[in-house]
Amino acid sequence: MTLPDLLLLRPAWLIGLPCTLIAAYILSRRAGASGGWQAVVDPDLMAAMRARGYVTRPRADLEPWLMGAALALLCAGLAGPALRDRDAPALRNRDALMLVLDLSPSVTKGGGLDDAQAAIARLIDVNRTRPAGLILYSGEAFLASIPTEDPATLKSTIAVLGPNTMPVAGSRPDRALATARRALDDAASLAPDVVLVSDGGGVGPETVTLAREMAAEGMRVSAIFVAQDGAPYGSPSADIAPLVALAKAGGGSAAAATDLAEIDGLLAGGRNEAALDRDIRALVYRDLGPWIAALALLPLAALFRRRPT
Repeated sequence: MTLPDLLLLRPAWLIGLPCTLIAAYILSRRAGASGGWQAVVDPDLMAAMRARGYVTRPRADLEPWLMGAALALLCAGLAGPALRDRDAPALRNRDALMLVLDLSPSVTKGGGLDDAQAAIARLIDVNRTRPAGLILYSGEAFLASIPTEDPATLKSTIAVLGPNTMPVAGSRPDRALATARRALDDAASLAPDVVLVSDGGGVGPETVTLAREMAAEGMRVSAIFVAQDGAPYGSPSADIAPLVALAKAGGGSAAAATDLAEIDGLLAGGRNEAALDRDIRALVYRDLGPWIAALALLPLAALFRRRPT
């Protein structure tokens, strides 16, 4: 929950604000009523009992509202309003993006490689603040680049890929995802994304199961579908259905390589600043909650003022 310059670290505490106002209103309506006994007890008897201290004096009308104001300030402070600290240290983005590109013959010779390269370049531009790595696969998987914060270098590598890049044929996306899993573990990424760019060839139950396991470990798996101009001889036809199943199992989304709007929103809804680890938030934001909660002492002090006997 954010405003332009304000972030609430614990917004659930705001639920207490209307509750305190309702409670203050109810108490103010009952103030001075002595629990309803004043309506049925003789006034002289009530005065005598009050003089002996058997009955407390009626509360002042402002007391319930002072109590409600104190509780409201406590709730506001516990909600954790915070401002970004201008002197906070610069933190490296550890939400890595691992791109997994299918270079099997069905993609490179089927006319889909150009679309795949353009889709990856677009995805890098949209997520330029995130370190990105690259894995290439056909019958085997190879780590072409560990997550780097230099998108120009990665885009240059992608631009020179061609039908003869891979030394072996075949299509083993399961091996590619396993390689991505190891690379992200080594990078100690906090909230990584894996994007498989493929025509759907070779995506079977093993690959879907692996994506589900990666999602359980915090690695979101998405997919970009690359269509074919025509399936090469001996190669399977492009099919988006396996990629949709893969993305669903991996907790991600699927998009078409030719749909720029889908690519731009593919990784939307990722971790934002409000979801940062508590220790990191303490470095980045200045919590104003304790100061606001301390203001509750002002109405509380009025409640403990000396009363005439």
